Amino acid sequence: MTDNNGIRILLVDDDATFRKVLSNALLRRGHRVDTAESPAAALTVIERGSYDVALLDLKMPGMDGVELMREIRGRHAELPVVILTGHGTIPSAIQAIQAGAYHYLQKPCEVDEVEITLRNAVRQQDLLRENTRLREVIKITTPYRDIVGESAAILQVIELIERTKDSWSPVLIQGESGTGKELVARALHLGSTRKDQPFVTINCAGLKPELLENELFGHVEGAFTGASRSKSGLFEVADGGTLFIDEVADMDLTVQASLLRVVENGVFRPLGSTKEKTVRVRVVAAANRDLHAAVEAGHFRQDLLYRLDVVHVQVPPLRVRPDDIALLVSHYLNGSREAHEKGIILAPDAMNLLRAYRWPGNVRELFHVLERAILLAEGGEVSARDLDGVLRPRFHPVGLESPKEPLTLEDSEKMHITRTLERECGNVSRVSEILGIDRRTLQRKMKRYGLR
Repeated sequence: MTDNNGIRILLVDDDATFRKVLSNALLRRGHRVDTAESPAAALTVIERGSYDVALLDLKMPGMDGVELMREIRGRHAELPVVILTGHGTIPSAIQAIQAGAYHYLQKPCEVDEVEITLRNAVRQQDLLRENTRLREVIKITTPYRDIVGESAAILQVIELIERTKDSWSPVLIQGESGTGKELVARALHLGSTRKDQPFVTINCAGLKPELLENELFGHVEGAFTGASRSKSGLFEVADGGTLFIDEVADMDLTVQASLLRVVENGVFRPLGSTKEKTVRVRVVAAANRDLHAAVEAGHFRQDLLYRLDVVHVQVPPLRVRPDDIALLVSHYLNGSREAHEKGIILAPDAMNLLRAYRWPGNVRELFHVLERAILLAEGGEVSARDLDGVLRPRFHPVGLESPKEPLTLEDSEKMHITRTLERECGNVSRVSEILGIDRRTLQRKMKRYGLR
């Protein structure tokens, strides 16, 4: 596209008067127009310049518009073509569309109609070109499924995965909620020589210490009331593979001591057992909080932090890599059956809105917004107006800044949670600490108030 939204047009028509009137009208509207009086002249002109769209008369001596289109497209495959036709040649114009023309215009035609059609032709070609580029970038820059991006921050993560995937050293993945920490853990496993071995996950959030310890290390028959038979812990299940421990910051200090031992030497003792077991497991832990601050506050063992943080992966928040949003959108739409069925594409203004949004919930929130937009879409194109109603109420609710009426207790609570979520960029664990309530209680309140 040329500057100030003008487009570069090649106009080919053997009618000198029509050619002059239309080209002058388009020039006055800020477009760049080159003209040719015959197909032979057009083939010479097009080699001297670069164009966004070609506007070809259908009936010309020597070579008709369809033949000329084929010649042009043979040299410039991506150049969109619009056909000009008279009333009696509309069937031939339709055949031209079947042969690859974007659309046809019937003479005489209004300048507004010509301009809109040419702009739409250029825009469709831009979208097709962008989709092709995005598919290539995804294929080239992401060796593992679902880690999508070409920004320096995300490429750094991918490079670190590549360099450390086959090691048995522990990994600590840090990043805000919704950034894709589990995807990184899976990539570390699936890209490694352990890919055919188990990949086991556990989330520490909300689990009581005794239950978490039982899940990790298992128990023998009779270890406690109700233990009618032995149960293998996740370390034993993951032997030879990878154990992903999410929300490790929520782990109780007593369980941290047991975890430290097995991370250091691969040895653990199931609950109620006198015998130790030895495993070889790659431990990958994740946290959305600063574990060094947790150490200073006395909530996390310093020796465990040092042991886990051998390989450190920092997953960037979405707001610092807005150029990856187009890739993520393309990735999501390509994987959505409903998007394919509806033929969903995002208008440029919608993509601009997505790039401008702060994304407190990161990639998870982006995919939720897309899912909802696809569900509510009435046509194939999603515009900024369609997205606005999905984005604005989520973390920027209307009418919470200065209520005119006295607030109920529920309204006050909703406002306080909303503002804290926004200030902490959607970090649920951090907000639960600030508000002095446990994570599950906060999540229930967020669900009730429609905040996630």
